[in-house]
Amino acid sequence: MYCRPEYDMRQIGRNLRRLRERKNLTVEQVREYLCLGTVQAVYKYEAGKSYPQADTMFALMELYGADLHDVIGESDELSPVHFMAFAA
Repeated sequence: MYCRPEYDMRQIGRNLRRLRERKNLTVEQVREYLCLGTVQAVYKYEAGKSYPQADTMFALMELYGADLHDVIGESDELSPVHFMAFAA
């Protein structure tokens, strides 16, 4: 039987920040998109202090044009799916 994988919260935070910066979005713009009251939650996600809720993570992935491997992976490279999505 397989064991549940461990996810590195700090790596996910770094990836979320990298993805946001590649889209040239500010934390304030992300806050507005997510309809959050303050930017503190976005900073917590990017600092690796907390995970976004599942629906928030999906919204971030859509906003950033990212897939799951872009968010949880340890590589600085975006997945091929990401590039194909913006090739048109």
